[in-house]
Amino acid sequence: MTRAAALPLVLCVAILSTGCAKNRSEEVAALKSSIESMNGRFAEAVARRDVAAIVQLYTADAQAYPPGLAIVTGRSAIQDMWKGLLSMPVGRLELRTVEVDGNGETAWETGRFTLVGTNGSTIDDGKYIVVWKHESDGWKLYRDMWSSDSPQQAPPAAPSGTGQHTVTP
Repeated sequence: MTRAAALPLVLCVAILSTGCAKNRSEEVAALKSSIESMNGRFAEAVARRDVAAIVQLYTADAQAYPPGLAIVTGRSAIQDMWKGLLSMPVGRLELRTVEVDGNGETAWETGRFTLVGTNGSTIDDGKYIVVWKHESDGWKLYRDMWSSDSPQQAPPAAPSGTGQHTVTP
């Protein structure tokens, strides 16, 4: 094929791929809007301390991966986890989506969070990753993992005379 003959083919492919890219960016924008809407519902439920509403935003087989705890599996256990977390003086949770992608059935999101106390002070800042599943009634949290940006506190030193020894490599 000569260069002159290949030019229309190259232009056709370029035009089609530009159209596909535009459609994909529109799909991702719509997905991000849907996820941000769900995050808004989540934050509102936290502010109301409505654990029943929070847990309904998770799939039945969801898992949460909170910092410092074992994996929490299923709505009942996730509800208990949120009861414990909301027993602290939490005023509100701010969620900021950084990136979203996915398809019609599954999506992933990365973001940042700020946990604000009832007195208005920041309790914690951190990041999160959520895997979302689309169910008949909309997007639900399927895997939910977050961690604090605060430095970890060192464990308390063992009292002297307990027979515990530290081994240094």
